[in-house]
Amino acid sequence: MKKLTLLATSAAMLFATCGPVVAAQAADGPSAAPRATRAAADGRLHAWADPYQRGAHCSWSGNKRDWDYGDDGVTGNCQPMRNLASSLENRGFAGGYDDVDLYYNQDQSGVYACLGRGDAWQDLSHGDYIFNFGLWWWAGKNESVNDNISSHAWTDSC
Repeated sequence: MKKLTLLATSAAMLFATCGPVVAAQAADGPSAAPRATRAAADGRLHAWADPYQRGAHCSWSGNKRDWDYGDDGVTGNCQPMRNLASSLENRGFAGGYDDVDLYYNQDQSGVYACLGRGDAWQDLSHGDYIFNFGLWWWAGKNESVNDNISSHAWTDSC
């Protein structure tokens, strides 16, 4: 019994000593960057000109062949978004065609990247998200998605 009490006391002291240190380290790392709260599904793809859902904002409920012409009039402050998006969120409804293919070219052609339903890419500016679907010789293959999206289409899987 004495060993069990000693073990429990040691564990409590260790947790009390290390617990706050671990928490402080996490607050200083990449997770300290601003994060948006996950929004409810509205059946739309959302794009912002700046990271972390800031700047000009557009959203679409259907496919868009050319991001030069803004959105379908719902967001109010949408400007042409072609080759400007640095933050994305897929708020599609669950079911068929709830993922979004993001295309390097207009008219939903060429290489593409896929954003799954419920996913948000908050900061594209670091180059972590690339156009990885398509043939190796197509323009845009392995290029950053940041500031390079020209069109999109809803799809049934990524």
